[in-house]
Amino acid sequence: MTVLVTGATGFLGTSLVRHLLSDGAPVGGLALSAARARPLTNGGAELVVGDITDRDAVAAAVADVGVVYHLAGRLLEPGVPAAEYRRTHVEGTKLLLACCRSERGLERFVHCSTTGVLGVTGDRPADETAPLRPTNVYEATKAEAELAVRDAWREGFPAVIARPGLVYGPGDLHLLGFFRSVLRRQFRPIGRRPVWLHPIYIDDMVEGLVRCGLDGAATGECFHLAGRDPVRLAELAEEIARAGGTRVPAGRIPLPAAQAAAALGDRLPANLKRSAPLTRSRLEFLTHSRVYDVSKAQRVLGFAAATDLPTGAERSMAWYREKGHLPATA
Repeated sequence: MTVLVTGATGFLGTSLVRHLLSDGAPVGGLALSAARARPLTNGGAELVVGDITDRDAVAAAVADVGVVYHLAGRLLEPGVPAAEYRRTHVEGTKLLLACCRSERGLERFVHCSTTGVLGVTGDRPADETAPLRPTNVYEATKAEAELAVRDAWREGFPAVIARPGLVYGPGDLHLLGFFRSVLRRQFRPIGRRPVWLHPIYIDDMVEGLVRCGLDGAATGECFHLAGRDPVRLAELAEEIARAGGTRVPAGRIPLPAAQAAAALGDRLPANLKRSAPLTRSRLEFLTHSRVYDVSKAQRVLGFAAATDLPTGAERSMAWYREKGHLPATA
């Protein structure tokens, strides 16, 4: 059956489309740019160019589709108005749901949310029943979109909610700044408490999404898709440094000093804020644990991430260097 991927030219969308094409599935996509979509159309995908809030484009994209993977979204970036996140995540999801509900042949709607809707978890892994506690506009609008999907599945709509952890790997530019700071030996842990994160390598994330789209037991369920085990932020930095041929410097940054630097970073104009060493949103990422219980995906879908952190870090570093994003040597 035909598969539709919204956000087809994004990091996760591109990887999913290529995977589906390699499996021989007829794949359609919704993308903002025909130029960015060209590598996918050259590979056999049929793409509709348009925004997720464009009713005509969305209706054309979902026509005669059997499975939808809804990946269209906007990552948290300095200077982007809150209304833009709401337009993309909430209004776009509601429009897509409305168009899909009129398609009689639709068998599955996989909504890509984020584990971030749970906010800060602390050291204890949160499962899918934990309350929604978003901490920023990205997470808040993702949570609101989830509620719209839940309303639809209560009425019998065949939806699945997939919550990715921290997705990384070849094709990702969101964590490039972190890789660069480690390679330049600029990274040090902040404060005295260990910070835990829950990354997942891109190939594993794609496999998890595909299982959400194929397994009948997934309908009406929510799944955390993350690595087998959480890792300390310091451990993540150490693996990146090892893959890059360097080491993380000894020592820590005192929390008050980091808070002062973040306050200064937030005062910068939007065009300069992205290059600031710290902002409050980055400080939160670097000082708060977010870990998740992934046993439900293992139990229901038979899914467990296969790529360990050293392998994922090596592959990511190799891709960054191949594309010229990072220097060939540390």
